[in-house]
Amino acid sequence: MKEKLKNLSIAIRLLILGVVIFSLAYSGIIGIIGQTLWTNSADGSLIRQEGEIIGSQLIGQKFENPKLFHGRPSSINYNATQSGSQNLAPNNPILTDRVKKTLNKISENRTIDNLTVPPDLVTESGSALDPHITTRSALFQIPRISKNTGIPEDKLRTIVEKYSQDKLLGLYGIQRVNILELNLEIKKIIE
Repeated sequence: MKEKLKNLSIAIRLLILGVVIFSLAYSGIIGIIGQTLWTNSADGSLIRQEGEIIGSQLIGQKFENPKLFHGRPSSINYNATQSGSQNLAPNNPILTDRVKKTLNKISENRTIDNLTVPPDLVTESGSALDPHITTRSALFQIPRISKNTGIPEDKLRTIVEKYSQDKLLGLYGIQRVNILELNLEIKKIIE
């Protein structure tokens, strides 16, 4: 019996030590390293304007103003507490209705052939929070923005090229652009 109590005591002490080391100490050390080496990333890659937080480079926002670039649709309305898209099948009526509505909204601003609309303007990302669209999608929106702002199309193309990010290591992903960064640049010009 004494042996069992001794073993139980050792097990409890090891459990407490493990919790302290792996839950508290490890988390604290990783937090300190993150804040020291990658402060902006550790804080959520927040974008500030005049000292006020207006968004994050990592979480999309809904833009409906015809003078600004629009991002991908989000079934969760870019609510970061509910990350994850609906993962609807291609023939699901909810998805097909949403895509039709989005295509109709896009075609209100210009005459288009639905086959020319970049897919990421009518489909959501896996997280439904993606702050990026493809560079092609940004270029597709230039005529609408130029018409509504008076900014020449070539100037808008230059802005898109300036903010475009290449594939990761030249291999992974696609050329993309952050919507919030683009729209902040547009707002500087029109305000």
